[in-house]
Amino acid sequence: MASMMEKIPKINHDDEIFALLYKILSSQVQTLYGEDMEKIYQLNVDISPLEIAKLTEKMKKVFLDQPCLLVIGAEPITVVADMHGQSIHLLRILMTCDAPPTQKFLFLGDYVDRGSQSVAVICLLFCLKHRYPNHVYLLRGNHEDVNTTLNYGFYDECLDQWKSEEIGETVWKMFIETFNCMPLAAVIGSKVFCSHGGLSPNMESIEEINAIDRPSVVPPYGLACDLLWSDPAQPERNGWGLSHRGISFTYGKSVVDEFCAKNEISLVLRGHQLFKEMYPQGCVLRFGGRLISLFSALNYEGHKNNSSVLKLDFVGGKVKVKQVVYRCRHYVPLKPAEILACRDMKQAKSQEKRRGSRMDSVMGKIKGD
Repeated sequence: MASMMEKIPKINHDDEIFALLYKILSSQVQTLYGEDMEKIYQLNVDISPLEIAKLTEKMKKVFLDQPCLLVIGAEPITVVADMHGQSIHLLRILMTCDAPPTQKFLFLGDYVDRGSQSVAVICLLFCLKHRYPNHVYLLRGNHEDVNTTLNYGFYDECLDQWKSEEIGETVWKMFIETFNCMPLAAVIGSKVFCSHGGLSPNMESIEEINAIDRPSVVPPYGLACDLLWSDPAQPERNGWGLSHRGISFTYGKSVVDEFCAKNEISLVLRGHQLFKEMYPQGCVLRFGGRLISLFSALNYEGHKNNSSVLKLDFVGGKVKVKQVVYRCRHYVPLKPAEILACRDMKQAKSQEKRRGSRMDSVMGKIKGD
């Protein structure tokens, strides 16, 4: 499989995308209080429906121009799983792991719902994907769908943010139409298979993923459903089983072994799931280390769980995995020196206006600024 990196510009210059990206990254942090007086930290950013309309229209084309199965080269990359509207934590991940285009990122889905700032999170990721097309990759999760967002917060956030049911619903529909265009899986370095949920009994070969029609809602069954909804079985169970979720399946060690052998895959990497075994490290290895479940949302719904991202490197035909763990005690606002309206961004904005810009990084290494 050939790499997608070829003939794609390092930076896609677009004044509207850059203006929105700068607005989000230069916004200040505000402190709110939940029902139990727990502090909630959010970006104080005002994104207009017109900005979202322009952004989503561009992103639909970006996603549909890509195959449903992304093929990413064997270069260092950071893999991030579920974020669920955690804007501050997303910024911390981007800072601590180096921002694009210094570092490549693959996100495994579930950007919206549950958390308080899904709109800010998805807009930031869409902007980064548009501006750095061969350094940022976004897969669809089961929460990037019409039915799930109606029940788990994103729809309500859109209505609340603009104080108008008509405007809020229109914005929500713009995002849903864009989600329907997103790719569903990726292969990195021909060795690592990534999807939000995992494997499917309806998949003989990973090439079949490219036959999935887009744009499309997530179906109630079939390959597209399983890639987003399936889960690994308990270690003692083998083969396929019915999922406790009431949708899709579970898969055991024999399924993973067969899939890897048939498709020459060394590692299956997925998100979608948080259970107590994952609380200390934010990930768990199963089936002899051939499958990793990863969860990147910190203190998810008050569970006080740690989270992590994975840095993949390819050396001598082998995959090396380094884990970056984020502790729940770090769920605090950014320090003044960490606010992203730093001189690097201001200088980049000045350069962008002159159209002669070469921005090495949207955010840059801002620690200690």
